[in-house]
Amino acid sequence: MSQLLCAAITAVLLAPPCLVSSQTTPLFPVACELNILVVLDRSDSVKGGFNKSRNFVLDVSQELQIGPEKHRVAMIVYSGPTYRREVFKWNFAKNNEEFHQILSSLRAIGGTTSTKRALEIANNLMETRDQTVATLIMVVTDGRSADDPKQPAIKLRSYPNTWLFAASTGDPEKVDMTELMDITGDENKIVTHRGRELATDIAKRILRKAQEKCRTTTTTTTTTTTTTTTTTTTTTTTTTTTTTTTTTTTTTTTTTTTTTTTNPITGCELDLVFVMDLSTTTSHIYSFYKEMAEKIVKALIISPRHTRVALVGFSSIGRTRTVFNLKKFKWSDQVIPAIAELQSAGGLTAIGTGIQEAMKQGEKLEGARPDLATKVMVIFTDGWNNKGPDPEMAAKEAHAKGWELFAVGYASKKFNGEDVPLHEVTLNVLGTDETHIYSDQNTDQMIERIRERNAKCFEEPL
Repeated sequence: MSQLLCAAITAVLLAPPCLVSSQTTPLFPVACELNILVVLDRSDSVKGGFNKSRNFVLDVSQELQIGPEKHRVAMIVYSGPTYRREVFKWNFAKNNEEFHQILSSLRAIGGTTSTKRALEIANNLMETRDQTVATLIMVVTDGRSADDPKQPAIKLRSYPNTWLFAASTGDPEKVDMTELMDITGDENKIVTHRGRELATDIAKRILRKAQEKCRTTTTTTTTTTTTTTTTTTTTTTTTTTTTTTTTTTTTTTTTTTTTTTTNPITGCELDLVFVMDLSTTTSHIYSFYKEMAEKIVKALIISPRHTRVALVGFSSIGRTRTVFNLKKFKWSDQVIPAIAELQSAGGLTAIGTGIQEAMKQGEKLEGARPDLATKVMVIFTDGWNNKGPDPEMAAKEAHAKGWELFAVGYASKKFNGEDVPLHEVTLNVLGTDETHIYSDQNTDQMIERIRERNAKCFEEPL
């Protein structure tokens, strides 16, 4: 039971393994529409953890559909009373990409911690929320405020249809748990951090489950009746009386028509882009890249409603191209042969150009599903960049636009008897973080992580 409660809490846009006890009221609102207010502490006491907290929110927000019709977002970023607070009002981000860009640009600024003042501002924002839908408030702090946030927190909790959580992504032993209790009033709504990646996966999965409540089925029934009419006619003459009875029966067949509206949202949407190094230095190992890409495809549900796949091949700037985009193929038996046919292009290595080309797959014109599908980029390379834009900056730009990036290299030194030098320094800056860097020695783990996006749909018909 405690595991279930913990998973439920993490679904709320926040952080990992948590404190739990028995509870009968819902831990978070399950609804198609939500107001979401994020209150982020970026003072000195959490400077090291601010990036971790921010990136966690960025990762999990991929499961949201940010916008005025679904998930309306507001945000307060604060530290001490003498430092400038940034207040982003409701609907400041019109979509997921805009939310990612704004949040990614934020940096820790230091100072003391004035959580009380931040929560007072949160109360002001609550007055302008859409009161027809539920509100979820997440306060991300280490609980080491210079002032007492208890009273404004009590007021926040008093609003109807409102859920208030507190999360800390730092060392739990250094967190002021008493203050977090003062904020939430409920230990079940306190989340402490012990491994962001696992919590991200759980939160994404639960958020998808919550949005299944939005599925609709419409049933229309048409019923007709059977009518029997009896007519009696009596005719009398001077010598004879004749009675004639006529019975007319009209029968209409009763027809019931059931119309099922298939929800276009499966909860398994994934826009997957392979970014493959086809330069001269990979001419003897690109077959490994193709093999890994095919293995990933076989592990997923490929369909227009589940995973869509695109492939970008890069070498030098002029030889970088989109081999096929997200809307080109519908099924795995189309994608796999297209990958198998790929040939080495030779030339220099422009990893940054390859990433920039892959980012184009975020457009609807290319078959992307913005604000619905998780965007994943898998970069296969030996890391020996010698041309084009800086790979690290290109990767950061992609992450800011909502892409989850995996980087894969061949680390076993030799391939088919040939030496395989790997530039690990470059490879290590291409992934979303250090947990997104893989090699031929652990690709199965990467595949399982990507496959998680399709997991709930494996028992469902296409």
